[in-house]
Amino acid sequence: MKQIEVTTNVLQRLNQVDENLTNQGFQIVRRSRIEDHYMTQHLSELNKDNILEILGNSVLVRYLCVNNDYISKNITYKKKEYDGDIFLSEEKIIVDINDIDKARNLLEALGFEEIVDVSYDVIVYKKGDIEFAFQDVENLGLLLEYESTKDYSDSSSSKILDEKKKMLEEIRSYNIEVSDDFDVKKAYQLILNRM
Repeated sequence: MKQIEVTTNVLQRLNQVDENLTNQGFQIVRRSRIEDHYMTQHLSELNKDNILEILGNSVLVRYLCVNNDYISKNITYKKKEYDGDIFLSEEKIIVDINDIDKARNLLEALGFEEIVDVSYDVIVYKKGDIEFAFQDVENLGLLLEYESTKDYSDSSSSKILDEKKKMLEEIRSYNIEVSDDFDVKKAYQLILNRM
């Protein structure tokens, strides 16, 4: 299944968003902590012009804690499809692991180097079939991720871009102030900020 999502900057504080969504009947259904360690075999080639390409050939070692209860540790490869610098869709390969440090050591032994750490807290609000995941990303700020539940396997790039624009307008219909960018890339932006 080919999924699409929008990720945008939130132009309000989280407490304002919380009050707004709560008044509209949304409920918090999940709180998470995510720590992603992106690793690549191409770190020495990294420059401003190839960040997306390098990230596209990277793996990430992920720690996920949901509601201070469920903990998941895995190695993830995301096969992302882009149209220029616009993210269209992704397919994931996920392998569960027991030990984050040993997984990182294994990848380092195979020639991988850490390219960036992306750590953030997530609060998911839900009403009906709508789920908004607000991500408070360290050194980046508050983002909103909204995933479509439809399958876009047979969709053209233009159809996907049109759908993303509709998703952004749907977010705004709930009085959430967001930027016009519907494709904020956390790892990309953190790498770019330190260059």
